[in-house]
Amino acid sequence: MGINEEAVRMANDPPRFFDYSAHNAHHVPSADIEAMQLAALQERFSSLRDRIAVLRATADEQGITEFSSLQDAGQLLFPHTVYKSYPVSLLERNRFDQMTKWLSRLTTVDLSRAEVGDCDGIDSWLEALENTTGLSLTHSSGTSGTMTFLPRTSDGYRIMSEVFGMTSRDFNGLDNDAEARNEPWHTFFLGFRGGRSHAGRAAGWALDNFAKTPEYLYTLYDAEMSSDVMFMAARVRRAEARGELSQLEISPALKARQAEFEETQRSVAQALEQLFEKLLSLRGERVYIGGMNGALVELSQKGLGLGYSDMFTGNIVVQCGGGNKGGALPDDWEDLCMRFTGARQLGQYYGMTEVSMMASKCSEGHYHVPPWVIPYVLDPQSGDLAAREGSHTGRAGFFDLVPQSHWGGFATGDEITLDWNACPCGRTTPHIHPQIRRLSEKEGGDDKITCAAADDAHAAALDFLTHA
Repeated sequence: MGINEEAVRMANDPPRFFDYSAHNAHHVPSADIEAMQLAALQERFSSLRDRIAVLRATADEQGITEFSSLQDAGQLLFPHTVYKSYPVSLLERNRFDQMTKWLSRLTTVDLSRAEVGDCDGIDSWLEALENTTGLSLTHSSGTSGTMTFLPRTSDGYRIMSEVFGMTSRDFNGLDNDAEARNEPWHTFFLGFRGGRSHAGRAAGWALDNFAKTPEYLYTLYDAEMSSDVMFMAARVRRAEARGELSQLEISPALKARQAEFEETQRSVAQALEQLFEKLLSLRGERVYIGGMNGALVELSQKGLGLGYSDMFTGNIVVQCGGGNKGGALPDDWEDLCMRFTGARQLGQYYGMTEVSMMASKCSEGHYHVPPWVIPYVLDPQSGDLAAREGSHTGRAGFFDLVPQSHWGGFATGDEITLDWNACPCGRTTPHIHPQIRRLSEKEGGDDKITCAAADDAHAAALDFLTHA
């Protein structure tokens, strides 16, 4: 099979290509990786250039008709704001016909027959799009009241779930453990049961790869993470910052769901205690814990305070993240959680809504970028691309080769240090140093509700909705 065929196979289905092994993916010779990336990149550009309006317009403006190197694609990294470039008023006024028209310029999926006229909120819009066009959107938690909407397909989510599984197994030394891969784990997810946001879908990935069956999945919140409430959370946050909370209007559709929100709040009040009791009942069993660090710290503090430790030694995977929902974690929080659970390490990862990757820390503390994602570093002021060698600090850019219905290249709001030098861990893929921050932090701002803040912001919006 030639390099072009190999490259397309890798890009179309990375888990299958690498035999569902992240170890295999991160030990391909660098020269082979770059050759496959360039071939796949050329195929994606050829296939999508004239089918995505925004891509065609951008390429025409710059006179780009083909790529001869990986650096060439850096000229077509969309700004990280492109997938939230709609007027916010369209969401506030339920103008989902116009939202659909905006979205149609970013995807190859035909949205002309989308039946969205009766949609009274984001949740119903997302459901209608999926039911009538097959397009399954995912979204971020919100940026000053503006959500990023990414037009994925159902196969894209299948790949995301499998990437989650193979990365998790590799980090925890289970890559070649057939029993760990195929047998069910008692799975605790410290977050919502589901939802259409990137964070909301994580419980489903834990279900697919560890629980295997709903009976083995235990979530902190027995409810879906509502996209409408997440949007409201961002609006509440913005109104509070401006001192305008009393002027915030709630749509009739959200008001009609007040009983639902109140029930969610009642279940949240006792959720942590119930989850703790369930953990105690499964001591010695095979257990997976995922979700937010803050909830894990609370569980660990409670358990250690009652004299419990090393709960699941040898049969435990813990991979939480995202801080403490906006608060500060104890300095010894990792040791505290490991002492309670019995885990030898806590999985820590770098990723984002827009990219089909879950970059895990290696033994040297570096986040390795998988072969189906091409990383870039840009100068934050000029946008100039750093050379693909040595080590460089600047704005992170990525080209995700997996998407076949939207353009996978974009420049993020993150500042990273990307290292092309060989990592002592033995992986051949380029790696990102652990010091990652939002570029806006340099200006003293905060342009995104982070993953950690998503649950907290969601709860705050529920509180506002039920007491307004």
